[in-house]
Amino acid sequence: MRESQHAGRLRLRHLRESTEAIGEDMAQEAKRFHDLAREDRAPKAVSAFNLFQTPSEVAARMVEQLGSVDGPILEPSAGLGRLYRAIREQHSNPVTLVEVASQCCAELYRELESDRAATLLQRDFLECELGKFSGIVMNPPFKMGRDVKHIKHAIEHLAPGGKLVALCFNGSRQNKQLRPLASSWEVLPAGSFKSEGTRVDVVLMTYEKGLK
Repeated sequence: MRESQHAGRLRLRHLRESTEAIGEDMAQEAKRFHDLAREDRAPKAVSAFNLFQTPSEVAARMVEQLGSVDGPILEPSAGLGRLYRAIREQHSNPVTLVEVASQCCAELYRELESDRAATLLQRDFLECELGKFSGIVMNPPFKMGRDVKHIKHAIEHLAPGGKLVALCFNGSRQNKQLRPLASSWEVLPAGSFKSEGTRVDVVLMTYEKGLK
């Protein structure tokens, strides 16, 4: 009888813990949907290939890691502008944004109307030759190893002494091809992109180009 009661209490405790966990998830999702509904936010219900926006706190950290920048800044794969807004909170430098999706560009054009130091190009970044930049901040598409191609192409756009800060997938290909190039390599905590609808494992990496 006592064993049965003990087992029953354990089941009730497990049920209560599960219910509390579900409640926490629902509360988090409710906050996200309230944020999406705000009129001062760029619409996020946009269909674009492999679009997972950078969480605001991660975007802020990336720009902090970029540090001081003397010249122009590049943001490939600009999406809906999370990184651009983080850049603008800390820098007034000229910024070039590249985005291939017309739906995203339509939102970005409206946001950039009053920023004379920002240029938006609707192009495939892998087909761009844009000159040299003092800083690059990027969240490239991850699917099918495109992050590796985008980051390597971005490195070619760094001016001597420039710095790149990028997100990439924490996969074997990325560890093999990008990690040896990186000045720093930080695996972000699990669930860092949960608010954006994915639980993918993400790395925040930096690359600094020598002065020669």
